[in-house]
Order: sequence, then C-alpha cells, then structure tokens
Amino acid sequence: MKVLRKTMFPDEIFEGIEKKDGVIALAFFAIMFILMFVFLYLIKISPLFFIMRNNEDFIYKLIFVIIMDIPGFVGIIAILKLRKQKISTVGLRRYGLKSSLYVAIALVSAFFIYYISKKGFDIDLIWRATYFIIFIGFYEELIFRGFLWPRLVAGFGKTWGTILSGLFFGMAHLPIDIVFNNRSVFQTFILGNGSNVNIGGGLIGALWFIFIYTRNSNILLPSFIHGIQDMLSMI
Repeated sequence: MKVLRKTMFPDEIFEGIEKKDGVIALAFFAIMFILMFVFLYLIKISPLFFIMRNNEDFIYKLIFVIIMDIPGFVGIIAILKLRKQKISTVGLRRYGLKSSLYVAIALVSAFFIYYISKKGFDIDLIWRATYFIIFIGFYEELIFRGFLWPRLVAGFGKTWGTILSGLFFGMAHLPIDIVFNNRSVFQTFILGNGSNVNIGGGLIGALWFIFIYTRNSNILLPSFIHGIQDMLSMI
C-alpha cells in the first residue's frame, strides 16, 4: 500500500534538472517530430517499406524501428553531455533496478507461456519480444517519461508539464498515420481523424506510465510493462 500512496513527483526524479531544461525539452520534441516525418518519408520510398508490407518476417519491422529510434537515442546522449547531466536524470538509476527486473521476468515469462500455449513457439517470438520491450517500451519510456516529463515539469510546473508530456506522447503516434496511411495533415489535426484518439490516449497513457515510473523511480519498470502491454496486441 505504501508503494501505491507514493507521490507522482518524487524528488529524486527531478534532481539535476533545471527550469531551462523545459525549453530544451520543447526544442528536442519539435526536432524529433520533424525528423519522424523525414525518416518515414525516406523509408516509404525505400525498398524496406515494400518488404515490410509484403513480408511477414518480423525482423524487417525490427530494422524499421531501429532506424526510427536512432535520432532519439543520439539526441538524448548529446543533450546529457552538453548539459553535463547524469544518466539518472532520464530514469536510469540503480535504485529500483532489482524490483524492475523481478517484474520484467515475471511478466515476460507469463506472456511467453500464454503465447506458446495459444499459438506454439516460433523464432519470430524472440524478435517480437525484442521489438516491443526494447525498441517500443524502453525507447518510448526513455523519451517521454525519462527525458521529457521531468524536464517539462521543471520548466512549466507539475500540471502543465505533465499535460504537455501527454500531448507529445499522443502526437508522436501521428506521423506514421499521416505518412504510411496517406492521411492529410488537415484530416489528422483539423478533422481529428486519428489525432483525437492518439492525443487523448496519449494523455491517459502518460498518466498511467508516470504512475508506474514513480513507484520505484526507475524507467525500466514502465518500459517492461509498456512493452508487454503492446505485445498483448499480437495475441
């Protein structure tokens, strides 16, 4: 019960983060959002797009997501070095590591047992687990809860910082809908075809994963849960 009653704004998450980091977080997301469109358009005109659409081998989706994740990883490393900030300011700390791994082992084991009992084992299951846990769960939690959320809170306050992080989380799912599903910006943002669901879901999802993150202040906990949660969609 003590874990459930913990504050959603523990001091250790905001250590080493200053108010001006909020502006850096805004700039980071704006650049990332633009790069998403650029990378998606480049992939769409490449052979990889055709292969993904006509080949069920999951390794091609893994290649796709690795390409898409590179700018975010590189950007965070560069900012941490320029700001001389510790890696703990993005949620990677020793505290809470063991509990995160215990939860991860339990969830992954339960998922594998359930999946194999339903569909049997295939080698793609390993690729799928890697895809969802590392390149979806860990990547999105590192970006949105580990990096953006505490900096936006430091820069714009608890309420607006949290709302902005949720809006950004939802918006990040829109470029693929526009580029790969051929929706216009007008359809997506003005008419709300996709944006209303993604942005609304982003706000709710952000609160859910922030709550999980702040139970032990380690970004690995929501990363594993996020990845497993998304993996359930393939059953």
